[in-house]
Order: sequence, then C-alpha cells, then structure tokens
Amino acid sequence: MCDKILILKNDRAGDLFTSLKLISSLISRYSSIKIYLSELNAGFSFFFKNKRVEVVNFNLSIIDKILIFLDILMNNYNKVYILTPKSFYFILPFIFRNIKFYSIVYESEKKLRPSKYLRKYLYKYKIIYRNKINSKSYRDLQLDLLENKEKYDENFLSLNIPKINKNLKNILPKKFIFFQFRYQFFNKLGWGTKEFDYLISVIHKKYEYVLFSSDIESNKVSENFDSYFKKNYSIIDTKNYLQTKNLINQKTFYLEKVNALNLFYILKESEINVAKEGIIGHLSYFHKKKCHNLFNFEIKTKRDVYHQKISYSEWCKGMNFTFSFLNNDIEKSARKIFKHI
Repeated sequence: MCDKILILKNDRAGDLFTSLKLISSLISRYSSIKIYLSELNAGFSFFFKNKRVEVVNFNLSIIDKILIFLDILMNNYNKVYILTPKSFYFILPFIFRNIKFYSIVYESEKKLRPSKYLRKYLYKYKIIYRNKINSKSYRDLQLDLLENKEKYDENFLSLNIPKINKNLKNILPKKFIFFQFRYQFFNKLGWGTKEFDYLISVIHKKYEYVLFSSDIESNKVSENFDSYFKKNYSIIDTKNYLQTKNLINQKTFYLEKVNALNLFYILKESEINVAKEGIIGHLSYFHKKKCHNLFNFEIKTKRDVYHQKISYSEWCKGMNFTFSFLNNDIEKSARKIFKHI
C-alpha cells in the first residue's frame, strides 16, 4: 500500500522485541515505513534492512524533539505508531489532527498516561493497566492496534533475520549454557566475585561449557568485575573471532563486550539461557529457546505480591519460562537455579 507509516520505538532493547510482531506485520503491508530507535536498541536495527531507521536518544533531547516534529510536519505520514510512552509523543496527535495515531496507553491508581483529554486525539489505543492484572501482555495487546483487515505476521517473515557467522560458530562450543551477569542485580543481592564463582561452579555440575556476558556500566566497580572476568576466565572475542583459554577455567568463557548481533546469534545456539528478567528472556522467546528468569525484588506485603503479578501480566504473560526468586543466600539461590536448568 502507498500509505506512509512512522514508528516511534526509541526505548530499551528488550522492549523492542515486544514490538517486533507488530512492526513485522506493518512492514508486510506497507512499503513506506520509517522507524525511530534509540541508542539502547539500535544494535538490533539489522531486523529492518532496507527500511529507513533513525537513531535518537532514549531520553529525547530538545534537538530530537525538533527533528521528529519537523519529520512529521514535512513528510505527510498517514499513520504514526507510538510504541514507547514518551510524554512528547502524546502531544503530537493534538497538533497533527489529520494523521491517524495509534498507541498503547497506561493506567495506574494515581496516573493516566496520557491524560483522558489527550487520548481523544489518538485514532486508536489500547490500555495497559498498572493497577490490575492485564488480560493480554504488552506484546499481544499491540497487535490489537492493527485494523481488522490487517493480518499480523506470526512468523516474522517481513524481518531480516540473519544467520550466524561461520567464524563465530566455529569458536563456540557445540553445547553450552548461557548466563548473563548483571552488575546491578548482583550488587542488590550483595553478591561479589566469590558468589559469581560459586554460582558458575554449580552450573558446571550440569553443563560442561558455560558462556557468560556482562552489561558493563560506566563506573569503576563494574569495571573491576570486567577485569576480574578477563583475568580468571577463558575469553571469546566475538569481534575478532578469537578464543583465549584460561588454564584454571578452560570451559567457562567470558563474552567480552559482545555486541547485539553476536548476542542474538549466541542465544539461539545455546541449550538454555539464564538471566535476570529482561532482554535475554525476550531474545530467548523470539528464538523459541528455553530460558530461566531470575528475580530479586523484595516481597514484604500482599500488595507487593499483587504488584509483581501485574508486572508479570504486562511483560511475561504467555512466555512460559521457568523462574526463581533469589535472595542474598548464594547457596540457596544456586540450588534454586540448578533445579530449573
């Protein structure tokens, strides 16, 4: 069709995967599509080969807002899909009233985003609730934004899904488990390198090879973990396709600064993926791979339990992954993880 479509999806990497089925469905139907991504999810722009992709900040700058405004003003879009809840985006339907805006909106006990007044200018919207259990996940609810006559792309046929580079595959073990280290997650549990080493040793009781990556934040503490991993574990350099063995830990490989594309490949090759709930879970779901999600939130009241059920209904409903709730007791936590992998 000749309609011009704009998709606003400058959010986190895991969130992008929740929108892929909708985006793929739109690509299958419309030839003229432009997609805005963020610095956090642009690494997965390979999905949108031959489509116009613009990268802006996750937190929109004034310049970003001006560019997006001028883009809409000058390019005669027929439909705009707001797939990330930036306050600025909800002002646009009020200004550009001749364009059909589609969006997911949010309701909690104390706040509506956007307000009921601004919702009047959305052509079509669906509601995610933060104050009660959702009947549909965020992923599935987005498909309801499609018009009745529009079919959705169940198998992502309209996306560019690359095959693993042979050079990368040659340096990976034939069978392995993947684990994602998250500094903030470990820090909240009060865990350090000693606890990490213990957890890896427990995983090795069931799997011969363990591959793990790290999301390095820009602070000295997390950089210390990076140095520790490079000193004490074998390394797979996914950029230069090199494998460096550590004599003590020859079968545990640190994926040093792995990029989005190679992480995409590696998670498909693994036997099972283990990580804090988030991007790894969404990637695993895309690949139809087993995944064990880790949670570390505190439960003090029944209200806390209900709040987490609401969150689960928004992000994880229908994914059918196993999960564990962890605390600072590393031995107890390791037993929980071992049971499910």
